[in-house]
Amino acid sequence: MIRKTKSQSCKKAGFTLIELVIVVALLALVVTIVVPSIVNIIGANLRATVAEVAGAIRFTYDLAARKNVPFRLVFDLDEQAYWVESSSEKYLFDREKTGVSEGRLSEEAEQEKERGRSRRFINRGYIEGGEMWQPKGKPSFSDFVGRYTKKKSLPEDIVFLDVWVAHQNDRVTAGRAYLYCFPTGMTERAVIHIGDDTEDTYTLVVKALTGLVKIHPEYIEVEE
Repeated sequence: MIRKTKSQSCKKAGFTLIELVIVVALLALVVTIVVPSIVNIIGANLRATVAEVAGAIRFTYDLAARKNVPFRLVFDLDEQAYWVESSSEKYLFDREKTGVSEGRLSEEAEQEKERGRSRRFINRGYIEGGEMWQPKGKPSFSDFVGRYTKKKSLPEDIVFLDVWVAHQNDRVTAGRAYLYCFPTGMTERAVIHIGDDTEDTYTLVVKALTGLVKIHPEYIEVEE
């Protein structure tokens, strides 16, 4: 019977120093390749989501003009989703802005404001003064049935950070926010922030008179 020595058994059971160095080097190479790839995928998802939201805003703006009825884009920050609604009712505009309490639109303040509203004449200077006013009263909106207007949820790692629309007096960080588009070819000035788990943030700035959406790859503060 041939017996193996202790040194021979250990040599075959373990790794040599060179083998360990090779393994560590391979692991480092894998990490170097995989980690940036994951980051790039997450970044690509964020950019794609931002582009989709911007497209939805522009699409809603065009719908209002083509259908000749008011539309609005609903942002639900609790469910992290958005969708399009429409209404056939007419509007009046009001200089008073909707209150935001603890990041949510104040429904009680809005109802009280509606009871005290009066008609206002809208001229060019009133529109171009940089202020957009919300609709008069409580219009009846419902989901608009269309291929590109259904409720869409954001990817799991991407969120609406906050939404500011000109008829609000502050940013909305919870509940729902509304961006209105009108048959007259107008929408509201708005700033929407979207971010992901890596703390990357994009800012969407909506132009009131043209409906154009400018995208910034950073967090830009709201300028009222």
